[in-house]
Amino acid sequence: MLRLLIGTGALLMVVGFGAAGWQVWQGRTDATPDEVAEENPGGLQQAWLVSPSGGVVPREDVGAYLVQERFVPGRTVTITTTAPLTDLLSDGETLPETPYLEVLADIRAPKAADGLCKVLVARVAQDCAILSARVVPGSVDALRGTAAFRIELVYRLRPEAADLPDLAANVLQTEWLSLDLDPSAAEAPTAEAALAAIVDAASVACGGKAAAQTCRIMRLALEWPAGSGPNAKALIGWLDPLPVGMFPAPPLDPAPKG
Repeated sequence: MLRLLIGTGALLMVVGFGAAGWQVWQGRTDATPDEVAEENPGGLQQAWLVSPSGGVVPREDVGAYLVQERFVPGRTVTITTTAPLTDLLSDGETLPETPYLEVLADIRAPKAADGLCKVLVARVAQDCAILSARVVPGSVDALRGTAAFRIELVYRLRPEAADLPDLAANVLQTEWLSLDLDPSAAEAPTAEAALAAIVDAASVACGGKAAAQTCRIMRLALEWPAGSGPNAKALIGWLDPLPVGMFPAPPLDPAPKG
């Protein structure tokens, strides 16, 4: 009987909070998996790039670097952060009983991503969308009234005034940066402030590549466990001339996906 009551309660939660959740989603331009192209890059004169070692750059990184006109799987922002459950409620709503908190958190997880796309668009992105937002299973803390959420965004970079150089005469350099955030940003109470600091730090790193051509932010990651500071990483990519002794030639095999 208890199991039946819990199941019925969960169903009512889905209906009640799900209906309100639909209101949250109305008007959004979030991406669906179908909108994030798997085959990249279409329509380009050259659909491959060479690594500094002479190998073919993985397709995901090729798309993240070259394909600016649409969302692609390789150009993402992944964020794991903790947020108060009350932030998920609409005006006049109250939190349900403890057994249903995780149901609420998962239904309303997209609301935990509010404001993140605005950070990207204000700095580097032409467009941004939420690809997914879910509660981390088992992360609900009923005493503190919080839960952890995993959010994935996709974004398009702003168009650049200058054309890319001859891709066949250059190699794609990439570097994962572990970013030390400014102390004020590390103590910031919101994921939005931390993301802004990550983007700014990655932009500074790109600007420091004085000899590089067309440095781009290809991927961002923020892990912010409860009770600790943010751990931030960024993948940047830029073009360098072919090393001495290397000559341009198209690949014989398709670029790997990994």
